[in-house]
Amino acid sequence: MKTETAESKKLQNKFLSFRKKIYGGKKLYVDNSYFMLKEIFSDKLHFTKSLSITPLMVEDDEGNILCEGIIAVANDLPEYVQLCFFEALEGVAEAVNLLVDEAVKIGKSKGCKRLVIGLYGHVNYGLGFLDSHFDKVNSFSSAGNPSFYNDYFRAMDFEEVKLNSYFTHSLDGRLMRYEKILEKLNREYEFKKFDKKHFEEYSKMYTDLNNKCFTDHKYYYVRDYKDDEEMLKELFLFMKEDSLIFAFKDGKPAGFILWYPDYNELAKPGEAFGTKHYFKNIFANKKIKTAKVMEYGVLDEYRGVGLPFALIAHVYSILSNYGVSRVESSWILADNEDSNSFCKAFCDELYKEYVVYEKEI
Repeated sequence: MKTETAESKKLQNKFLSFRKKIYGGKKLYVDNSYFMLKEIFSDKLHFTKSLSITPLMVEDDEGNILCEGIIAVANDLPEYVQLCFFEALEGVAEAVNLLVDEAVKIGKSKGCKRLVIGLYGHVNYGLGFLDSHFDKVNSFSSAGNPSFYNDYFRAMDFEEVKLNSYFTHSLDGRLMRYEKILEKLNREYEFKKFDKKHFEEYSKMYTDLNNKCFTDHKYYYVRDYKDDEEMLKELFLFMKEDSLIFAFKDGKPAGFILWYPDYNELAKPGEAFGTKHYFKNIFANKKIKTAKVMEYGVLDEYRGVGLPFALIAHVYSILSNYGVSRVESSWILADNEDSNSFCKAFCDELYKEYVVYEKEI
């Protein structure tokens, strides 16, 4: 076996082609990372300017890839070396061990203290390996991976950080029990959707709220305005303005909620999500039945007044206009008591489980 760094265009294409081997054909999952990897390799993303990136492949003696991943260190999360965008064949534990060893070496050379596997540069771009419901198609931006990926890392005695999501099977009148609270909140707060005519202003507002709301969130580090402007411009190729709702108190931002349709319903299992699905979204007029609630954030001083309930109520009222009948949450850290309690109040069931692997180096 040998390791090879995907520095040239030819090797980067080889890196990308391996993903098609894992996900393509009649496989179950939609590959939502392929497009982002192409952008990373293009070196055009502002986000990657703050990362040290090493795309590494472990190959057999004939040059066939056995496993691969990007080893990254973020300037603003220097204690961690990350192994992200990991993919592997089944039955190649020795190769995976070699890849992990290389990540540790790089981390030590950069002064990192811990290795984390399953973080995608920043939590805004993804966190965790799928750890349940392996027979279900992944929703847009959610992990979908073979179960044996987890076997590799569990055999190495990593610490595990658990995450989970929630699912709602139908939109019904469950919010009516909060009717009086919601009426009061709607009188005291103003709610606005994202305004693309003032893109920079609203994008900065989103960044400021993220940086204030998630200061203590595991793996979170401060975003700059260009990072989120870049991310939101890509999302708004698909999203409509009412996918990002802001709450204001006395004219000042107090919180937000981000949701979007499950665009993976536009793709066939085994496809890499990309440009053709953008056009399919515009011209095919296919009705997407599931919505994905990605994140909500409320400033500390407004958390105790029920503002998250008002934000989700606004989303639910919007969903009825799109013909959406189901809702899935994004991942939530299992030890996040507030967010889990909030979801239990609105959702039908605990759904998929995810896991991040971490160890001291």
